[in-house]
Amino acid sequence: MAYLTTAQATLYYDNITTSISSATAGRSILLLHGFAGTAESDFAAQIPRLRERQSVLAPHLYGYGKSAPRTTYATSYYRDDVRDIITLLDHLALQEVHVLAFSDGGIVGLLLAALHPERVRALAVLGAQARLQSSDVAAIRHWLLERPLSQEWQEELARLHGEPYWRHLPAMYVRAQEALLATGGELITEQELACIQCPTLIMHGKRDRVVPVEYAYELHERIVNAQLHLFEAGHAAHLRCAEEYTQTVVDFFQTNL
Repeated sequence: MAYLTTAQATLYYDNITTSISSATAGRSILLLHGFAGTAESDFAAQIPRLRERQSVLAPHLYGYGKSAPRTTYATSYYRDDVRDIITLLDHLALQEVHVLAFSDGGIVGLLLAALHPERVRALAVLGAQARLQSSDVAAIRHWLLERPLSQEWQEELARLHGEPYWRHLPAMYVRAQEALLATGGELITEQELACIQCPTLIMHGKRDRVVPVEYAYELHERIVNAQLHLFEAGHAAHLRCAEEYTQTVVDFFQTNL
């Protein structure tokens, strides 16, 4: 458990070492969580399996968990997060990592592999997208602002991010998505997707109402030699199909050591 100050913010991270010898250990696995999550909350079911053979690097992205709180999201925030991650990898002298990413973290992971292909050995993303449409922003607004958040999720948000800060996150995030849409909604260009050369696993829930499954098909088509795995679930397929998701991820990384 440690902190690192980047050009953007102070980040918290946990570097969870594997129990096997360094001679047989694989590359570290970088975990990139989604909106309002942390690495420990989004990947709680996977971390014990992953660390059986590989070290796990679990940062809290800027604005979440134990990292510095936000007052706003710049329209460049996905790319700013990539710069933070590169700073972290350099700080830890990690030249190449496996990346497991969810939702917003999946967008960061895709950009990391596109902009810094030499740093990503293999990439597995769930619930990510390369562009944003008005229907997506409407769905996010409905999810976060137009219907009450469940009491269970409110309690989790308070535990992860603290009171009263977490209460500002939903409206701040919706404003960020609206601003991104106003700039054209392009999160990752087709040219950038074409730069992803590492083995890539695109995962998605067939019934995702936050990020429609059509985006997974687009990523699969535009990333060279990408694999596609769909779950009988919604956006949180890693929680609803935890056993299937974990085994799929473990097998993918073991194949691409």
